[in-house]
Amino acid sequence: MAQQTAANPHDLPPDVALFVVDIVGYSRIHETEMPKLRSALDDALAESFDRSGLCDEWADRATARDTGDGWIKILPAARLAQLVDPGIALLEEALHRHHWQRRASAPTLRTRVSVHLGPLSADHRGDAINDACRLVDSDAVRAAAEVAAAHESFTAAILSDEVYRRVVAAHRTVHLSERDFLEVSATVRQKQFSRTAWVHVPRLSPALLTAGEPEPEPVSPAPPSTGGTFHIAGNVGTVANSIGTMTVGDINFA
Repeated sequence: MAQQTAANPHDLPPDVALFVVDIVGYSRIHETEMPKLRSALDDALAESFDRSGLCDEWADRATARDTGDGWIKILPAARLAQLVDPGIALLEEALHRHHWQRRASAPTLRTRVSVHLGPLSADHRGDAINDACRLVDSDAVRAAAEVAAAHESFTAAILSDEVYRRVVAAHRTVHLSERDFLEVSATVRQKQFSRTAWVHVPRLSPALLTAGEPEPEPVSPAPPSTGGTFHIAGNVGTVANSIGTMTVGDINFA
């Protein structure tokens, strides 16, 4: 009988697809509204996964983690393209429908989504899951979510560069193409995290996402010196949003 070889701890684990979703502004809503909003998110996700051909993957709770204000979901790498297209658009459709069917006083359900591809061990440990969580918490997708809200869109998505190259640039999408994405630097300053990524808001042009970034005011030229002091008018700088940051560590799935 052939002897079974023990796994080498230095072997690279297989790649998996990672999907992370957070409810925008969840901590600011009234506690009594939280269960209803989470239930509405779960319904929207179940619908979008089902219509994307990922019904079985969504039903598998062994590969899911409830984060309180959202989900972390692990899928086979082969399902990556379906997560991106049509998955993101179908989630937007479900959230849009919920918005118009909810009671007028109910909070609006908006989401940030990240999609990543990377190696993950059998017990679901590894940098890939941390990176996926930091992408969804990055300043780039937070800014995109603000623009989405201003234009009555309900989903802001961010793809890691690995996902963009393997799915969008490789033409594995059905409806989306490179022109639907904006290249960004996704940053979480508290975690010293900065990566190239790609943001997308369904139904919005990437040009609208760049429009949300303020242009620096021109600096007036200094007057000629007459031996006294001189003053330069104008204000040069950028505006940064300060929003609570999710602490992310290694996540162990039971």
